[in-house]
Amino acid sequence: MPSTHRQRFGRRGRCRPLPPRLALLLLTVALGPGQAAIRIPAGYQVGEFKQPPEITVQPVSVTAFTADDISLTCEASGNPAPSFRWVKDGEEFDPTSDPQLSTSADSGSFSASGNDPIGEYQGKYSCYAYNGLGTAVSNEVQIIIENTPKYVKEKKVTRKVEEGESVVLKCNPPSSTVAPFIHWMDRNLRHFEQSERVTQGRDGNLYFANVFASDGRDDYTCHAQYISARTILPKEPISLTVTTSNSVLRNRRPQMMHPSGAHSSYLALRGSTLELECIPEGLPTPTIQWVRRDGVLSESRTSRQNFERVLRFTNISETDSGEYQCMASNSQGVVVHTYTVTVEAAPYWTKSPESQLYAPGETVRLDCQADGIPTPTITWSLNGSPISSVDPDPRRRAEGGTMVMEDVQPGDTAVYQCLASNKHGTALFNTYVYIIELPPQMLTEDAKVYTVVEGQRALLSCETFGSPKPKITWEGESSDTLLSDPRVSQLANGTLQIASIAQEDAGLYTCSVPGANLSITAELDVLNKTAIISPPEYLRVQRGKSGFFTCQAVVDPKLYPPVIQWRMNRKKIFESPYNDKYTLDGSTLAVSDVQSEDEGMYTCEVITRLDMAHASGYITIIDKPDPPTLLQLSAPKDRSLMLSWSPEDDHNSPILEFVVEYEEQQFGKGEWIEVARVTGEVNHVTAPLRPFGTYSFRVTAINELGKSKPSSPSALHSTPPAAPDMNPEDVRSESTEPGTLVIMWEEMDQQNFNGPGFQYKVMWRQSIGQGPQWHHNYTSSPPFIVMEAGTFIPFEIKVQAVNDLGEGPEPEPEIGYSGEDTPLEAPVGVGVEVINSTAIKVKWAPVSKDTVRGHLLGYKVHLKRLGPGNRRGRRKRGRNEREGERSDSVTVETGANEEKKVLGGLQPYSRYAVSVTVFNSKGEGPPSEPISFDTPEGVPSHPTSLHLESPSETELTLHWTPPSQPNGVLTGYLLQYQQITDSEDSPMQVETIDDSSASQFTVKQLDPQSRYRFYLRGRTSAGDGEAIIKEGATMLDGAPPSNISMSVGETSVNLSWVSGDRHRNVAFHIHYLSKNGGGQWKVSEKLNSTQSFYQLQGLQPGSQYRLQFIFSNNTFWETDIQTQGEGMLELKEGFATQGWFIGLISAIMVLLLVLLILCIIKRTKGGKYSVKDKEEGQVDSEARPMKDEAFGEYRSLESDNEEKGTTSQPSLCEDSKLGSQGSLARLAEAVDGNQDSLLVVQLDGKMDIPGPGDQEALAATSPVNPSEDPPGNPTTPNSITGILD
Repeated sequence: MPSTHRQRFGRRGRCRPLPPRLALLLLTVALGPGQAAIRIPAGYQVGEFKQPPEITVQPVSVTAFTADDISLTCEASGNPAPSFRWVKDGEEFDPTSDPQLSTSADSGSFSASGNDPIGEYQGKYSCYAYNGLGTAVSNEVQIIIENTPKYVKEKKVTRKVEEGESVVLKCNPPSSTVAPFIHWMDRNLRHFEQSERVTQGRDGNLYFANVFASDGRDDYTCHAQYISARTILPKEPISLTVTTSNSVLRNRRPQMMHPSGAHSSYLALRGSTLELECIPEGLPTPTIQWVRRDGVLSESRTSRQNFERVLRFTNISETDSGEYQCMASNSQGVVVHTYTVTVEAAPYWTKSPESQLYAPGETVRLDCQADGIPTPTITWSLNGSPISSVDPDPRRRAEGGTMVMEDVQPGDTAVYQCLASNKHGTALFNTYVYIIELPPQMLTEDAKVYTVVEGQRALLSCETFGSPKPKITWEGESSDTLLSDPRVSQLANGTLQIASIAQEDAGLYTCSVPGANLSITAELDVLNKTAIISPPEYLRVQRGKSGFFTCQAVVDPKLYPPVIQWRMNRKKIFESPYNDKYTLDGSTLAVSDVQSEDEGMYTCEVITRLDMAHASGYITIIDKPDPPTLLQLSAPKDRSLMLSWSPEDDHNSPILEFVVEYEEQQFGKGEWIEVARVTGEVNHVTAPLRPFGTYSFRVTAINELGKSKPSSPSALHSTPPAAPDMNPEDVRSESTEPGTLVIMWEEMDQQNFNGPGFQYKVMWRQSIGQGPQWHHNYTSSPPFIVMEAGTFIPFEIKVQAVNDLGEGPEPEPEIGYSGEDTPLEAPVGVGVEVINSTAIKVKWAPVSKDTVRGHLLGYKVHLKRLGPGNRRGRRKRGRNEREGERSDSVTVETGANEEKKVLGGLQPYSRYAVSVTVFNSKGEGPPSEPISFDTPEGVPSHPTSLHLESPSETELTLHWTPPSQPNGVLTGYLLQYQQITDSEDSPMQVETIDDSSASQFTVKQLDPQSRYRFYLRGRTSAGDGEAIIKEGATMLDGAPPSNISMSVGETSVNLSWVSGDRHRNVAFHIHYLSKNGGGQWKVSEKLNSTQSFYQLQGLQPGSQYRLQFIFSNNTFWETDIQTQGEGMLELKEGFATQGWFIGLISAIMVLLLVLLILCIIKRTKGGKYSVKDKEEGQVDSEARPMKDEAFGEYRSLESDNEEKGTTSQPSLCEDSKLGSQGSLARLAEAVDGNQDSLLVVQLDGKMDIPGPGDQEALAATSPVNPSEDPPGNPTTPNSITGILD
């Protein structure tokens, strides 16, 4: 049995509950008459059940060092709880009598501490678990005690080799049953890098296939690690000296360093791990290849390790026995070492008996089969004692691995041991035989109802259990003997079987155990049989189409609903979401895209929980016919022959007709031409042919599904030549140049040439004045050109087909003209009628056809705009108007019979010129004399732009630019506006602006809470033009922010607020005072209500501040804050507080102020102060502008362009960084007069309490123009960082 490492200590076993394996034990061994292992069914009521002992946890062999703890575990189950005893080296061993051992109260486990001597416990142990039903024996295990490995003083080893030679550094660790792990390290405890050249062997030695000069060192140290002993023993360092030579190193062929010699043998046990090692030397370093001489090397159980130097077998088996070779090679040669591997096996079980329950009087047979190499021997023991030492019993015999016991009785209950052994070990197996007597019981429930369908077989169960097995009888409701009916039989397990059930078999049946007063009843219910009333049909389905089956059935109501299963050639059909081949809908099956593999038997199965009915249909595939074969040509004539063929498979659909086609090989175009159609019963036809042709034929079969593929072409057939029997068609003139007649026609198909030498005979003559004489010539292809034919002269022309055998029929003449020329004269009588400001009517007289000199195609009216109309009081035109007045021209074509034309789309208030020409296919004639005219005024286009401004809460000012197309003299504007409401029915207000030069208008008395829609139109004498539309609302008076949020840090506080919608921007300041130690109020830079965020910086950590928010010299919000961090320590009184020091600082400040005034005067005299120069010369080291913002630099919006062309005068204080930039900025504003909206300044100095001018409202971004993007405003950023002292 398998062993585990779980350990419990003690001697006396615990009383365990009955395991399910025993309570429900089913013994399947049935070896012959008289033997019957019994099963205790789940429903059998049994009281306390005894159980022979079974080893549940096997002991495990232990290898320990003298300081280690040791323990052996042995646990078992049984009822009564088993007791335990041990045998050591063949003698009784009692752990409880040894004071050094600890035992467990509920098992046979014991242990010893490493603090006590444990050497005396070395030996072989077996555990015995026993109770009143038998004794179970554990596997034999061994305790091995070793001394802890110790360091042994050694002499220092020095090795000296020449470069390129091989060397072995030996480790020789202290011996141990468990091999140590070897580590080669230097004095710094770093592992030496290994490779194909430098390898550590399984024996722990370090092998050099060849040495380099760099290998020379004196600290090659071998460390032996003993895991179990928790010990690492370092050896004495080895010194390796490598001598070098000036000569070239000589290469060497490989030689084996380990193993030595040419052959070695290995013995391995089945299931173990075997490593074959191959370490060669040589120069250059050899490479390794492993092969198996007598078979294929297993890749699943072998692996190569240590740079191919080790071939490792994992879970080795008998099939791995054989010869293996390691071939080491380099450029100088090859060396081979052969390994003979023999795999043997310790005993292992191939068949083992199970613990069984038996009734008294049965025959029991136990089979133990084991395998191993060598073949193991098998012996038997009874309750731990060899059978040979037990009293002989004639009912029991053991032969090899088989033991047979006849007529067993309760006293034969015992645990038997089967032991297999060979020279490699033993295998022990415990099995118990339990002879038990149990009273009979009925296990099948009483009054059970069995439902079957008529015609089926009924099985009425009567399960009983007892030891010995009880006998039963069955009775029906009638007085007749039940088993006299040939349809009724009683099975060996007590079940009553009734075949071919009918309705009259329904009723009650009784099963009883004679002499035990035990009985049960069973009720049999017979239902109607399921029947299919509408089975699937036989279908004829065209390939690629769908087939449909139906299956209707009658089912007993107690069996409803049924399951319908379809099969195709007995294989189940299922719907799939990935394939729509089959669709199941209730009793209907649809088969889509029917192909050859879908042809077959389709079966419908109507399945209920008790029966099944089935019926079958069939799909026969019908398809287009196969092409005919065996085409034969016969009875040839000049213009016909006989064609016959043989029909082929019609694919279950009769052939309706055949189509005969031919292809002309000599002059044909690769096209097949239909000759004839015949019915499906006819297999020949007479085909008409043309002269001078080479023909092949093919035939196509047609049935109700369509055409077959064409047959293979027939043999070629040629017809004799003949004179042409037709002439070319569409004879015409395509003359384009004056003086030429170009005769054109459609070329004839070569199949109609009818013979060799084919040409066209071209004939022509003037249709008037030339008489009946015809001119002719020959040509092989069109066109044919007649020179000196005049200009637009009519001719009679005709073309005739001819070949070497004669001419074709006489052709009919056609009329054609010689080439055209451009017209000679222009139309006369041209006049213009102005219809309105955008349309005119042009008239003219027709020209003489003689002057056209060709076919008259029509007239062209040329219209050109010359500029604006000639009106008095014309004002100076703007750029947009001038762009619209660029000259443009239009040409309109008319038909040949038209003499007037209406032109629209003209521009009002414009001067135009119009002329007319006549044209034919050759081109236009000369234009008529141009006629000039003016179009009247029209309404203007919409104003070019419209912009809204809000000077107050009730006023909006409209700014606009004039229309790009005034279309006349602009007289003023019409303004309409209305409130925007949900109902869209607010009254329209109208304002008339009579000043044509006006560009703005203020609308007053508007509702501050409403939005308005404005319509602005230009006006001329012709009326009001298009409107430009704009929506907007007035701006509300600004107010300081509310709902201010704060986030306090160590040296700053972040302030944020939400600005009001449509409110004007207002400016405010923050005054703040440190409450720690007094001081003065400080003021932030100017803030505005729309920036939404501000960071107040320069605060002291761990300090309290009072903040006041000031707008128009009034405090609108105030609060106290506490900065984070630790407060600054109070400064001790020093010289900085002395009067003399304060006076000195004051004098320096006065001097700096004077210098600052001089700088300003110099800047005023020198012109614009260069913002860029200030940026480069006076950037405060404390200035820290926020990222992605425009602050942190001086930038004048109007001076950016000036810097490109002007260099400012140098400042007197250009190199000074001692002044206050905030003061400088304010003075610069005073001198230059720049507004805050034109200069963005970073303020990082102290400010005094501001005066009234500092609280002026900032300019607002107007919401009255929401459809336009507001211009960038550098004075109102999203966030500002103030640098404060």
